This record gives sequence, structure tokens and C-alpha cells, in this order.
Amino acid sequence: MDLKFRQELHTRPKRVVVKVGSAAITDEQGRIDLSCLQKLVHDLAQLARSGIEVVLVTSGAISTGRSYLNGSQNSSPGKKSDISYLQACSAVGQPLLMAAYQKEFEKYELMTAQVLLTHDDLKNRTRNLNTRNTILKLMSTGIVPILNENDSVSFEEITVGDNDQLAAMVTELIDGNVLVLLTGPDGLYDQDPNIPGAKHLQSLEFHDDLQEIKTITKSAVGRGGMATKLLAVRKLTCLGIPVIIGTYRREHPICSVLCQKVGTFFHPHKLTDKNRRKAWISTIVKNNTALIIDEGAYKAISKNASLLPIGIRKIQGNFKRGDVVNIKFQTKIVAVGISEYDSKEITQVLGKKSSVIRALLGSCPSEVIIHRDNMFIKD
Repeated sequence: MDLKFRQELHTRPKRVVVKVGSAAITDEQGRIDLSCLQKLVHDLAQLARSGIEVVLVTSGAISTGRSYLNGSQNSSPGKKSDISYLQACSAVGQPLLMAAYQKEFEKYELMTAQVLLTHDDLKNRTRNLNTRNTILKLMSTGIVPILNENDSVSFEEITVGDNDQLAAMVTELIDGNVLVLLTGPDGLYDQDPNIPGAKHLQSLEFHDDLQEIKTITKSAVGRGGMATKLLAVRKLTCLGIPVIIGTYRREHPICSVLCQKVGTFFHPHKLTDKNRRKAWISTIVKNNTALIIDEGAYKAISKNASLLPIGIRKIQGNFKRGDVVNIKFQTKIVAVGISEYDSKEITQVLGKKSSVIRALLGSCPSEVIIHRDNMFIKD
């Protein structure tokens, strides 16, 4: 198809990140769906041949490995909640998945490279820089990087299904121009698209109320669903990067959403340079963590003040110093920021004045829990 890009993109993208879920490339038994995989590779190859750098973030390793392990005479089926079993599935399935991708890309004389990541790789500054340099070098030599979470060693990501957020983080990391998230439904609807009368939302700006929409449930083989995709949308659009959610079921699943008004296009926010420097924080939030603050603290941080221990009422989850955590007022996430203390230390000083931190902890590396320069306020 002719690559005339949709008007919402404004300019021809130079770098495109595409994320596909397990349901797009495997069936419910976990076998690789070559028909869908071939369509994906065809479109990625067409983009690459037109001079656009492409990165593929793919799920499917666990699903593929499960089909093999469950069919092996020397293996007994494991439980879906058994982490060691899922990690074994990933270890078996990842090379099978990569072999299938490479076989298809070779038809277009393109080489692929496997890059396995965890969220820690992107949160650690040194590994973050190394990852960025590796991916950029691969693309500069005409190689297509294929990324997946390293589920064989990762615990946190395997339990929450975070490839959507990984795709968002990678898009920001490599200065991608657009992220394409491929799923079953053709984008976002105002309710479950299986319900008669459900309205398709074609083009809009992200707002938190969208996360309240009761969308279709996640697939039998996937671990994410629309909720994790909307979280990825929120992260990237805050950084000024557009996101498109579309279906993998089209003949040209990637090129169609980039060139036609199909799927759901999420417009990016317009950012000043100052806001852009701080907005990257929202892409590396540690899952299931939050500082619950009182009204006084909420008013203070809304006026660009740092978060002090006296304004914290409760902690959710465990985290280390340097992790990015959510900040909640009542039940709403109002900000995210880099914590100066770990969760155990904050538990000892929450509700207290900064002047007593040293007496309670034995040291005081900072008088604030989250500095205003390391905080991103949600709209």
C-alpha cells in the first residue's frame, strides 16, 4: 500500500515502535500464527525499505513455550500462576519465536536482533544508556531490533503483563515518533465493543476518565488488556509522542493505522522544554507503589512545592531510593516522582516534620521525600 501518512502525524515519522501481543501471533493453544506474523513482518519491512527505522516489541514467548512444554512427554502442565513454570515457558518459547520472526524477515533480506529487557534495565541509568546505544546502533546498520521482556529472569513484569509499558518506555528512550499498539479491537470504544451500540473513539486526547471505560477483557493468551495500553498512552502523550491503538486483524495491520483513519489516534500534549525534561519520569513508575498524601500536601505540590514527610499519610507497595512512585490524593494519582528514601524509611517518618528525619533514621540525605525537580504533576 502507498505510504501516505495520516494527517494527525503532521510529518513523516522517522522512527516507529510497534508492539504486538500474544493474541496477535499465537492461537489459544500457543502455536505461532504464521499468517498474522507474516502480515506484521510485511508491513515492518515496507516501512524499513522506505527509510523509516522500526522497532518491534513482541509478546508471545510464554504462550509459545507453554504449548511446547504442555505437549512434551517429559513435562507436566503447570499452573498459570506458577512463576517458575511461566519463566520456563519463556525460556523455551523465546528462541522459537525469534526463529519464526527471522525466517520471515529473511524473505525481505532483513536481519533481526533479539533484545531482552526488564524494567530495571531502563530504570538504571547506566543500563538505560547502554540499551539506548545498542538499539540505535542496530537501527543505523539496517537491523530490526525485536524486543521482549526477559520473562525467564523477571518476576515483577511476568505477574502484571507489562509489554505495553515496556513499549512506551522504549519509544521514549530512543526518541520514537509514534507508538503503534496492536490488539484485538480496532482501538478504543466507549464500552465493551462486543456490546451492540458501542461507539468507536477514532481520534482524541487522553484524559484519566478514559481508564474508567469498561473495555473488552484481555485475551486467553495475553496478560495485558486495554488497561495497560491506556497507561502506556498516558505516559507517552504526556511526553509529546502520539500513540495509535489498532487491530492486528487487517491485511496491513501496521501501515493501515499509520496511513488511514482507522484505530484510535491519541494526540500528544504540547510541552514546553521545561515540562518535557520532567515528563520522562512518568514513563518509569514502579508498579503497584504509591504515597498517599493529605490535602495540604496536595495543594503544596500543585503549586510546585516538594513533597515533605509531614504530608504523607500512607504507603502502598515496596520500593527503593531512586524508584519512581505514584503520588495519590484520595484515590486519584495526582503526580509521580523519584523517591529520596525507600519505603521502609518513609514508614518511619511519614506524618513527621523534616527536622526529625535524622533522629529517626540516623541520617538525613534529603529533607524532602520527593523534590519538586524530580516530580511530574498530572493534569
